[in-house]
Amino acid sequence: MSATAAQAPSGEGMAVRPGDPAAASEVDEWLQDYATSRDPALRQRIILAYLGLADRLADRYRHSRGTTAEDLRQTARAGLIAAVDRYDPDYGNPFVAYAVACVVGELKRHLRDTSWRLHVPRPLKEQALGLCRAADQLQQTLGRSPTTSELAEHLQVAEEQVLEALAVAQSRQELSLDRPVGDDTEVCLGDLMAAPAAREETEDLLLLPRLVAELPEPDRTVIVLRFFHDLSQDEIATQVGYCQMHISRLLCRALTRMRAQLVEP
Repeated sequence: MSATAAQAPSGEGMAVRPGDPAAASEVDEWLQDYATSRDPALRQRIILAYLGLADRLADRYRHSRGTTAEDLRQTARAGLIAAVDRYDPDYGNPFVAYAVACVVGELKRHLRDTSWRLHVPRPLKEQALGLCRAADQLQQTLGRSPTTSELAEHLQVAEEQVLEALAVAQSRQELSLDRPVGDDTEVCLGDLMAAPAAREETEDLLLLPRLVAELPEPDRTVIVLRFFHDLSQDEIATQVGYCQMHISRLLCRALTRMRAQLVEP
């Protein structure tokens, strides 16, 4: 089956849905067989079974600018096809975790190429994104934001290249839900939106622990207390010894970082 099969409707064949271990177990057997037979018909059945997974992951990025829902869906399905073709059951890793990583990686690459206000050559995009990753790493190591010279030394480039990459990074088309509203720096856009209903789909449970684990302290502690222990900002402030306003800023910073990790490659 070619990559154009990603356009096949998800209603064909068996579909593995969250909370359906029997169906997932059956498809795991197909994957074992496909690893040795490379049967095209079996490959198609596996892809169709997990199209819903790919489409749900694509839907996470539906509000991204510079792309369309159809482009996101096609990109996610292409990532799923690549996952099926590359998966090796002998490694012992669950297929769903591997597929989620492949699909999200494809989506991130797609958004990397489409979420810029201006036309930016690919080498400059790569340079800007590498700078963002380096800044995150150094901030965790140093406990503060790195200087231009520290970034240049870490990346082994001239300071002029760092400044150029910073300018390019600022041309990204991104609207954070944690952007302050008006002059009130304590109220974010996300605070004005109704919270979505809680879901525990397979891909949610796979991605969330990694995102939380990669947060630096005290951001990780604040996120865990707020969303896993359901404490209010005032209660968190009392427990960790900060004021409520500082807790609010930490929450906004942590949420911004987690959302950025879903988009950045």
